[in-house]
Amino acid sequence: MGRTVILDNGHGGLINGIYQTPGKRSPNWDKGVLFEGMFNRWVVNRIIEKLDRKKIPYYHISPEFTDTTLETRTNRANHIFDQNPDVWILSIHANAGGGTGIEGFTTLGQKTSDGIGDLVLRNLKDDMIGTSMRFDWSDGDRDKEKDYYILKRPMAPAFLIECGFMDHPIDYNNLWDEIYIDTLVDSLVRSIIEVYNI
Repeated sequence: MGRTVILDNGHGGLINGIYQTPGKRSPNWDKGVLFEGMFNRWVVNRIIEKLDRKKIPYYHISPEFTDTTLETRTNRANHIFDQNPDVWILSIHANAGGGTGIEGFTTLGQKTSDGIGDLVLRNLKDDMIGTSMRFDWSDGDRDKEKDYYILKRPMAPAFLIECGFMDHPIDYNNLWDEIYIDTLVDSLVRSIIEVYNI
């Protein structure tokens, strides 16, 4: 078998209607404020349901609705890795700060995560017709490289996906859209299964 996914939904969720993370939200446009941590949980929870139905194993390092620290999430991932080194991390996020479309990140340098990230991004391009893809081909694959904590500190290969820009009107509407989310989740599940079956 290949690698089992470790799911990570970045940032806090809603507790009694109160968002647990400062910032990390869309403008208050016609559908209301989209809280990133809320959206991330929508995606991860749907992934979990589909994996359960398909009897594909997974781990989940951020099930709380509180804003679990990067250090805690990384420590949890490393504990899993100690028990089972055949794992990888998929960290789900929504973006902001100018731009549009989907992009994915691995840590600096050519590592195992680059191959996994490229597979995920290739499937998203094929599955999400009409969605802008923000690829960086400078090193021969589709992912961008940053030393984000959740990418650099875990022992397992890690890939972070930004599912759209909360502060771009088109992406904002997509991130609220059931069909967009379902297509995104189906594509991510497809990739998770492919990595598991390698």
